[in-house]
Amino acid sequence: MYRVQDDVFDELGREMRKLSDEALLQMFRLPGMTQEAWAPRVDVYETDNELVIKVCAAGLKPHDIDISLSGDNKHLAIRGRRGEDYAQKSVRRRYYQLEIYYGPFERIVHLPADVPIDRDQLRATYKDGFLLIVMPKLKDDQSTIVKNIPITE
Repeated sequence: MYRVQDDVFDELGREMRKLSDEALLQMFRLPGMTQEAWAPRVDVYETDNELVIKVCAAGLKPHDIDISLSGDNKHLAIRGRRGEDYAQKSVRRRYYQLEIYYGPFERIVHLPADVPIDRDQLRATYKDGFLLIVMPKLKDDQSTIVKNIPITE
């Protein structure tokens, strides 16, 4: 019984996030924009050795995506552009449903503060419409370990 209730609350949470994302996109859309603002969906999860960011990036080309990590390891910025084939677009007479966004996007992912990241080992791959950004954890991060300092006389 509790499992079904958890599934219902998970689904409700996903729908609420979707509604709030769409409302924010519309709110911050500038009046002169000719293209819809959009941002790809993102999963962030941790394994024993890595922090992983999985981006739904269907229709994007790897050379059209820019990924940058802030100097303090708190934010990951994913920017790019999804283009639409002009030849396909020009022959359309009437739209019945429009749910695929095109044009530039930016997605800022807030990273967990308690996960030390090895900045020298970052990697990203693109396969089957997903961008996978792998951020290995530091194995022995001296900056996050509390060190007692003995007092000498």
